[in-house]
Amino acid sequence: MVVAGFITPKRRKQACLPCLNRGATFLLHALLVIVVATLLVPANALAHLIVRPGLLETGRVETLRIELPELRPGRPPSALDASAPGVRTLASELSGRRGKETQWRVRVDVRAEPGPVVLLLRARFEDGRFVTVRQAMTVLPATSTPDSSRPVVAAVIGILGLLTGAAALALLRRGRFKKESREPC
Repeated sequence: MVVAGFITPKRRKQACLPCLNRGATFLLHALLVIVVATLLVPANALAHLIVRPGLLETGRVETLRIELPELRPGRPPSALDASAPGVRTLASELSGRRGKETQWRVRVDVRAEPGPVVLLLRARFEDGRFVTVRQAMTVLPATSTPDSSRPVVAAVIGILGLLTGAAALALLRRGRFKKESREPC
C-alpha cells in the first residue's frame, strides 16, 4: 500500500472551452473562404493562349505556333484564321491536341508597319459558329537579307587570313623563329 500512495493518477490540464471555440471558429472561417474563392474563380481562368514567336518581322512570311485553350464546350475548332492590319493568313493546320487545348501551325504574310498590332484569332467550329480571341503582337522592321552581308564578311575574313599568313612568313624569313644556340662565353 505504500507504493499505491506514490502511484496516484495526476491531474491533467483541461483546455478551456473559449480557446477551443476560437480555434474551431478560425478553421471554419478559413474553410468558408476557400470554398467561396473556389466557386468565384471561373472554369476557364486556368486556360491560356500562347502564340510563338511573339515578334513578327515585316516583309516576311512567318509560321506561328498557336496553343488555344478550350474556347467552348464540345468539339475543338475545325479551322483557325489569324488577321490584323497588314497581316493575312496563308495556311492553317491543326498540329495536335494536349488535353482540351488545340495546337495550330498558321503561316501568315506580314506587311504591317513596325509597332504593336492586335492579332485576331478566329476559331471556326463545325456548326458554323466562331470565337474570336485577341492577342497583342509586335511587328519589327525588316532586317537586311543575310545574303547581302555574307560576301562582305567572307572578304574581311579572307583579307585578315592573308595578312596573318604574310606576317608569319616575314617572321620566318627574318629568323625570329629559329632556335638560338646558347654557347658558354
